[in-house]
Amino acid sequence: MRFDRSDYPELPGVYLMKDAGGAVIYVGKAASLRSRLSQYFGRPGDNKTRLLVSQISSIEFVVTKSGKEALILESNLIKSYMPKYNMALKDAKHFSYLALTKEKFPRLLLARKNSEGQFRLKDAEFFGPFVEGAKRAISSRYLRKLFRIRICSKLPKKECLQFHIGNCDAPCIGNISLEAYAKNVDSLRMVLEGKTEARRIIGLLEGRMKEASAALDYERASALRDQTEALRIFFDRQRVEKERRNDEDFLFFQRIGGILHVQILRSRRGVISKAEKHAVAIKAQEEPEISFCLQFYGELPDRVYTNLPAEWMAALNEALATDAFRVPGEEKRKILEIASRSLAYGELEPSVLRLREALGLEYNPIIIETFDISTLFGEESVGSMVQFVNGKPNKAGYRKFKIRTVAGQDDFAMMKEVVFRRYSRLLEEGGSFPDLILIDGGAGQLHAAMDAMEEAGVRLPVAALAKKEEELYLPSRMEPLRLPHSDEGLKLCMRCRDEAHRFAITFQRLRRGNKMKG
Repeated sequence: MRFDRSDYPELPGVYLMKDAGGAVIYVGKAASLRSRLSQYFGRPGDNKTRLLVSQISSIEFVVTKSGKEALILESNLIKSYMPKYNMALKDAKHFSYLALTKEKFPRLLLARKNSEGQFRLKDAEFFGPFVEGAKRAISSRYLRKLFRIRICSKLPKKECLQFHIGNCDAPCIGNISLEAYAKNVDSLRMVLEGKTEARRIIGLLEGRMKEASAALDYERASALRDQTEALRIFFDRQRVEKERRNDEDFLFFQRIGGILHVQILRSRRGVISKAEKHAVAIKAQEEPEISFCLQFYGELPDRVYTNLPAEWMAALNEALATDAFRVPGEEKRKILEIASRSLAYGELEPSVLRLREALGLEYNPIIIETFDISTLFGEESVGSMVQFVNGKPNKAGYRKFKIRTVAGQDDFAMMKEVVFRRYSRLLEEGGSFPDLILIDGGAGQLHAAMDAMEEAGVRLPVAALAKKEEELYLPSRMEPLRLPHSDEGLKLCMRCRDEAHRFAITFQRLRRGNKMKG
């Protein structure tokens, strides 16, 4: 396989190496996908690595927000694909569970699965998985102190250290009855299952903590605070796990030029088990995203979350006689964001991604429309609009404007007229709006464009680029944004501005030439 560093971002994520038949043979994680993958191809490595590299036909990747996200996703994908070169990771040692044994006096223990996905501990109830080792250990320790559940392998003949440090009620010496101990176990089970009882217990502990603090017993208040936090960790974790038992798909759609790109993450019982991409040519239909979903789904999962408008998902539900398509809440949007980042890299120009970061935009500025005004002492005044798609000129989207309502030299009023005409017409015709409006000029031109959009009844991200210092003016900043001239996002803005200027000058000269001929 030929390896090109530029194909991979310097971002955290998970990579899937595939053989010629398309089978996943290795799954790995990295703080920087570009750096990590370079290590495979830049040096010989050991025998196992050389053998792996010789069988790689393609590499796919999923960009994540952090190394922790990558760690969880890597483990999920390994459990799903079981790649032959991931033998050392198939036991999923990153994940642990808590277990309540099925004994007369149950024990509370940590548990893990073996390489076959089976628990080593037998005859027990299991809760989890839990990812953060430190919190898990702290939580289990405080849960023992709170509910006083034993951990000894067999009942001793006399009380042990756990009794003296307050971690156990010593059923071994009859210090607690079987019925009372069973109530403690039931309360613990409710906490681990995320039932309503957990909220009641947390409220009770918070009350005791306030009482201890008011009595100046800060040591006791601190211990109660830690116990409360431990319960919250378990309660929140179990609530999330309970919500994740459904089969879910996450679809992120992005139109780039004439192609609809789709990134799909499949989650089965809370585990992201598959990532796949699709690219479909956009035909005459108005909503290719809806057409894709109608053709793609023969059998729907329990839930499908997308970045489509709510009314589109309602239309899909009606067409497919289902309620699977849902508007994502905060937690589901985070997973869609993983799909968004994964789709962007390899499909979008780096300058587009950089500009989104520099301007703090909510979406990638795939479609940028740039405006300029050209006039000669207030005569033959014209406006221009050029459209860039994925960092490149889209000449089919260019527009020319003859200034109609402004007499004399008033650049601000001309800019307002042109911007108003463009977007009031788009709104009337139901056309597609850009991801970013770029204005040639400074603060005055920016405010003129903003006034025009307000009058037209549209709200779109907008910025102005002043040529003298190449400063960016934004509605959200008092001072202009100054980026290094080497910044790829700024370079993209300069290319857009220069093209709008060229297009305006050409049109204005044509108008003057025609006037002279007449």
